[in-house]
Amino acid sequence: MSPRNSPPIEGAPAVGVTATFYPNLDDVRLEAALKNAEEWSEQELPLVVIDGSPDDKVADAFRARGAFVRSARRLGIASQRQEGAEVVIAQGGNKIITLEPEKSMAHLACKIAEMLGDGDSKVDPSVVVIGRTEASKESMPPFQRRTEELIGWLFEHILGMPADSLAGPRGYNRQGMQHLLDYPSDTPNMKKWPYMYYTVLAAMANGERVGEIKVDLMYPKSMVEQETDNSAYDEKRYEQARMQAHILLGEESEAPQDYKAEIQRIKLLSELDDKKAVLRDMILKELTLMPKDPTIGQIQEFFDRVEAIAMLFDYKVGVDDDRPR
Repeated sequence: MSPRNSPPIEGAPAVGVTATFYPNLDDVRLEAALKNAEEWSEQELPLVVIDGSPDDKVADAFRARGAFVRSARRLGIASQRQEGAEVVIAQGGNKIITLEPEKSMAHLACKIAEMLGDGDSKVDPSVVVIGRTEASKESMPPFQRRTEELIGWLFEHILGMPADSLAGPRGYNRQGMQHLLDYPSDTPNMKKWPYMYYTVLAAMANGERVGEIKVDLMYPKSMVEQETDNSAYDEKRYEQARMQAHILLGEESEAPQDYKAEIQRIKLLSELDDKKAVLRDMILKELTLMPKDPTIGQIQEFFDRVEAIAMLFDYKVGVDDDRPR
């Protein structure tokens, strides 16, 4: 396929920004991502792809579907999204939606752009957390849904983060993009998922509004089949939860101590009431008891214990299944 002209960034209501890394062209995730890129082009909306794949044919495939592709200077979920934001700003864009490449968002771009308003930080949110509807939660691999609902509830209950903040996609206006660019993505253990929370904390620290919206982020069926009852993906969900809980709930994180979002995190933890402080301590204790390389059985038992602890603090289990409670 020949390259297709990308819709212009300047003047677009919103620009999609995503990071990609596909080891081979046969990855089922790549198929879903290319379909998503096609949808952005059909909606006449620009999609910026910062690609770190080893095979140039991946980038060519995205260009053939109208995406604006740049090679990643540095691999990493956070740094690649930062590079995407830089591209958008350089070309006159004002609002972005950061997203997973395989999840369709083009049909929601204008609605999220409206939420971000005209950039007045006193009125409009600088960051919008894009969460899931119940229907889209039901489309997820069961173990992922269970773990993300649980950890997301902990962050909401303890830190006051927006509900479903683990969903991943975010909307940013120019001010919000600055929070993304300020994120210390070159810091060890800060290269991946924590950026999603720290940009929210940075907005909170700056006295800005953080918006929330629930949308249908439907999980592609091919990916559900690939990830369900797959030990590699179960281990990934545990590692995500472990790292996020360690960084957000711990006494110290790897974030620079003068970083305003880190100062906000410490402030929120210092203001916890007794009940929330107890919950936090119990979760951190469970993390310290886990071995460095847990088995799948130990991972399942960990989430069983954390879930049981959360239920003592009024957490409601969101997935009906046959597991004993």
